Amino acid sequence: MVNFSEARGRRTLPWCLFAVLAAASTGVQAQDKPSTLSLQALVSQVRELNKDILIKRAEKGIAATGLDRAAAAFQPVASVSATEGRNRQPSTYEEKLTRPGSVGSFYQRDGQDFTAGVSQLLPSGAKLEAKSSLSRFITNVNQAQPDRPAGAKDNRTFWGLTVTQPLAKDGGAEVTQARGLVAQLDLAVAEQTQFDTESSVVADATLAYYELVLAQHRVSAAHEKIRTGQGLLSQARDLSRQGRLPETEVWEVENSLARFQAGLSEAMQAERERLNRLNTLLMRATGAEAPVWRAGDPLPEVTIRDAAPSHSLSLAMENRPDFLMYKKLIEREGVQLVYAKNQALPRIDLVASYGQNGLAYAARTALNPSTMADNPTWTLGLQMQIPLGENRQGRADVVAAQLRRENALLTLKALEVQIANDIDTSLSMRASAIERWTHWQSVAKREQQQLELERKRFTAGRSEMREILMREERAVNSRLMQLEQQLAFAKAQVVLESAQGTLLQRWPS
Repeated sequence: MVNFSEARGRRTLPWCLFAVLAAASTGVQAQDKPSTLSLQALVSQVRELNKDILIKRAEKGIAATGLDRAAAAFQPVASVSATEGRNRQPSTYEEKLTRPGSVGSFYQRDGQDFTAGVSQLLPSGAKLEAKSSLSRFITNVNQAQPDRPAGAKDNRTFWGLTVTQPLAKDGGAEVTQARGLVAQLDLAVAEQTQFDTESSVVADATLAYYELVLAQHRVSAAHEKIRTGQGLLSQARDLSRQGRLPETEVWEVENSLARFQAGLSEAMQAERERLNRLNTLLMRATGAEAPVWRAGDPLPEVTIRDAAPSHSLSLAMENRPDFLMYKKLIEREGVQLVYAKNQALPRIDLVASYGQNGLAYAARTALNPSTMADNPTWTLGLQMQIPLGENRQGRADVVAAQLRRENALLTLKALEVQIANDIDTSLSMRASAIERWTHWQSVAKREQQQLELERKRFTAGRSEMREILMREERAVNSRLMQLEQQLAFAKAQVVLESAQGTLLQRWPS
């Protein structure tokens, strides 16, 4: 004969252990005191802390420096020099004949030379340079002149203006401003790249947040099943002690409760995985010192509304960052193509210069405009530099620029096709999720009604314990399935907004 009290004690020992473990787990959670985090707060933290977003912001900052570098090409540049030195050279035979006495054996110059100038590139491609110089020197030749004042030095002065205007290569505002325009387009590309990365990361964070919400629902559902199982187990044992329920029914409830406990462990692990995924996006390591938090927002409500694919496609063409980025790239490559064609031209420069010279024993006299006006100097002419034979480098640069532009156009065309397919997929995903949610909403309602009916039948003694367990589990599972379809709808909405390029408009920065 079986001692039912001993057998029952042997079977209930694992549940006692579970109760202790559950209490310990509850105690740990109570100590952690998890805070709630809204989706908006999560997105804000992700945009501030995510590594990929921070890298793209830094790249945008680097691209912005290109504007200053391009503008520096038109910045005036000053040059100043001051030197002092001696130059001693032996005289040739001819020089000795023209330099009598000891002076004729060598030539020596002692003096200081001062030069100052300013140059600037003009939008037309012309280079304007203004220069002024002063040389204070004495040589052994002029020092030997009998009529020269003692210790006097010659002061030679010059000022002049030179203009070099390219007529082919490097000529024209379109070429000189190409660098600045490319820098602006590089900055625009970097900005759209940042938005594209930010949109992608925010989409991942939003999807992970919604998955965490569902994982929390699964944990709650598992706890609900366990509470129901524990209540039914207590009731089954009471009925068994009264002889009104066979022992096999008690075992059936215990087996169901064991399945519910296993389901709770699995649900808690899934919740942990999704929390860690979000912490990774936040650059936060999960550990003893990491803050514990829960998703505080519910899943978005399922809204049944039609969306025209043409409207979504129009939104994508206006807002999607990767599409706008490639449009800027095409524009950039167009500028580079124009520049490459110009650089393939021969160099033909118009050069004009004018200046005045002065010479006197006193520097002030030598620098006097009236003194210098009597000694003007000017030049006007052309400078040419043309490759002998075919300009291979120029031709290769043009071909490369054309191919880069064609690649950008091809990529943009492929992206248009991808966007159209992404929008079609997301709209189909949303419609399918709405349809499934509607069906499961009806199923969940009927399962709840059947559960309530079964409870009444059990109270009246016309049903079994296992039927109650089955109905309880099916009711909970059907509600979870409805939530899964709600999650699918939320995901489809995020995918649609990402495809349209409007996701970040939910949370303007």
